[in-house]
Amino acid sequence: MADPLKTVSVKELTPGMTIREINELSFDYATLDPKTVQFLKTNFKGATAVVINDAGRESVPMENLQAFDHLDSIANIPDTLKIASVVPGLARSMEKYGFLEFRVTTPAGKAAQPEQAVQAEMAAPEIIAVSSKQAHEARVEEVKDFLGKIEGAEASRDKSSSLVEEMLDQGRAGKFTAKGAGAAVEEILEQGASSAMNAVAGLKGSDQTYTHCVDMSVIFQEAYADILRHNGKEVTSEINRFTLISGFMHDIGKSEVPKEILESTVRFAPDSKEMLMLRNHTTYGARILNDLGMSKATINVAHYHHVKKDSTLFTSYPDISYDKVLPLTRLASVVDVYQALIGKRKYKRNWVPGKATEYLIKLRGSEFEHRMLDYFIRAVGKYPLGSLLRLSNNSLGFVVHIAPAEDPEKPVVVVVENGQGELLTHHQLIDLMMEPDVTVVEVVDHYEYYNESEDQAYNIFRSITLG
Repeated sequence: MADPLKTVSVKELTPGMTIREINELSFDYATLDPKTVQFLKTNFKGATAVVINDAGRESVPMENLQAFDHLDSIANIPDTLKIASVVPGLARSMEKYGFLEFRVTTPAGKAAQPEQAVQAEMAAPEIIAVSSKQAHEARVEEVKDFLGKIEGAEASRDKSSSLVEEMLDQGRAGKFTAKGAGAAVEEILEQGASSAMNAVAGLKGSDQTYTHCVDMSVIFQEAYADILRHNGKEVTSEINRFTLISGFMHDIGKSEVPKEILESTVRFAPDSKEMLMLRNHTTYGARILNDLGMSKATINVAHYHHVKKDSTLFTSYPDISYDKVLPLTRLASVVDVYQALIGKRKYKRNWVPGKATEYLIKLRGSEFEHRMLDYFIRAVGKYPLGSLLRLSNNSLGFVVHIAPAEDPEKPVVVVVENGQGELLTHHQLIDLMMEPDVTVVEVVDHYEYYNESEDQAYNIFRSITLG
């Protein structure tokens, strides 16, 4: 008679148990990179991989797993695998690699010894501390590199926006291609311009379609890379290329929407034929990308980036189960709304990034799942790049390096206006991690405050000279 299965968390794994299934994995496995695929094939040979795609859940032999698959769970783990038998130290390794919940058996009559008791006798790992001064110096160097890329990033953004417009126009003529997006991606990767383009997006806003795709792409890439780094994963050029392409192509279905509708400033009624055509752009996009031979994950992003956690919302489409939305697409959905808020849209003025993140937090649990929204906020920061902040000494400064996740109120800012309201020509860099007496008072709307011209705030930002 087979031993009964029970579900345990990674903290509850104890020596003597046998792992039969792993049914909860971290975000690391949402979109598999080649190294992770090889790791899984090596350590789970003979097991079954349960992947998620447009058709729902599909079980495939582990050896058939491919890069950019979304791994949902691991089943049918053979007894012969070393990883199946829980021994002292295995739980810690499982947690390190993002395996969080298990279906296990425990032989009858055999008491399991809590692994915590076994591990208590083991030496604590050595922790190598990084001094505050070293961390500060590293942030300063990153700021200098970032500021040096701003003007080039603006040019790349404008060029990429034109390529997106050309790509959609070609689609309307029946000539669908990803070549323009591919060229833009290679230029962004070569320049390492994503962070700088992210800041430009928040300072300048965007048009409603073409630059939206560019801004969404670079913010998406930055956010996904941050998630991987926080989970100890390598961020390869292949991964960056994949996320950028997925962002660029997420609205390609709009190429089947007439240009006069796409660029109209009229608010269409919810039941109008124009609104139906606009809402169908996700289905058009999935078909186009499938015909172009794009990856399943990229297709999922295009098809489902408007699906909300609460699918009864009018803004949620197409009408499918949230289970079909890959974690990567759930992240893309957050990015898409964030960019819509900070961009120039048809019926409203654009929001500044710091206000946009405040608004997104209010949508937690209805439009977005908690975990994915938290990942995004951590990645872009409570005060995203380019945010204008009022400090406790009454000065004004732009964020040039987001705060660490453990202390979100402590970004690095460049002071552009002193406490007396005077614009400065040489600017002071303040790392709030190193200045406990200076704090953030509020986010300032840079469009309202610097309103002599549409781009006054951006022009001040790009003219920053560290004194």
